[in-house]
Amino acid sequence: MHALFDAHSHLPTAEAPPSAEPGHRRYRVVCGTCEADWEAVLAHAASDGQVLPMLGLHPWQVAEASPDWASRLESLLRGSRTGVGECGLDFARKDEDWTAQASAFRIQLRLAHALRRPIAIHVVRAWGPLLDLLREEGVPPTGALVHAYGGSPESADALQSMGVFLSFSGALLKPDRLKVRESLRAVDDGHLLLETDGTADLVRVIEMAASLRGVTAEDLAARTWENGQRCFKELMA
Repeated sequence: MHALFDAHSHLPTAEAPPSAEPGHRRYRVVCGTCEADWEAVLAHAASDGQVLPMLGLHPWQVAEASPDWASRLESLLRGSRTGVGECGLDFARKDEDWTAQASAFRIQLRLAHALRRPIAIHVVRAWGPLLDLLREEGVPPTGALVHAYGGSPESADALQSMGVFLSFSGALLKPDRLKVRESLRAVDDGHLLLETDGTADLVRVIEMAASLRGVTAEDLAARTWENGQRCFKELMA
């Protein structure tokens, strides 16, 4: 595996696994999640040509966002070759304002459309609302993925039919995550991505995903490398 594409990660920490093994070419999508880390993501990308930066407001951060977060995000996006995200819907926390989450996500979807940027989507226990919102706003044609996919094979089919890429994380390494493994097998070759989410070893994720799909790790690495370049082509031009 000489070329690896990590479709979703975050700023490096002391606990993070190495970004690449010797001899590997590697692209790594690094997502900001709140106003406080947007500049750091841009600086990290400026120092590493293999980093593809994304800036967004994570659903967990919506309640704490400043009143002008959207205009600041738009300004940073316009000033750099940067994607949108991590953003989305997370209805697992009962004390969250789901209406505010949907509004913030809609703003970021519209930015991705207007500026022709890829978008990274977080979704937990909100698959129906996500699909409804994507049907209303449309999927940005310049690339969209759901990261750390944890939905059903049926939701995977619906998202793929809309042109959304589905990215699978280190959850595949856990034997009890049966639904995630089932969904991985249901994704077609052209919409599959793999990621570390900043905590897993990408080679191990590729090897597990390949085993579950009945293909070689080398073939799956090549496929996800190609898919990553398609999804994030606007950041690689």
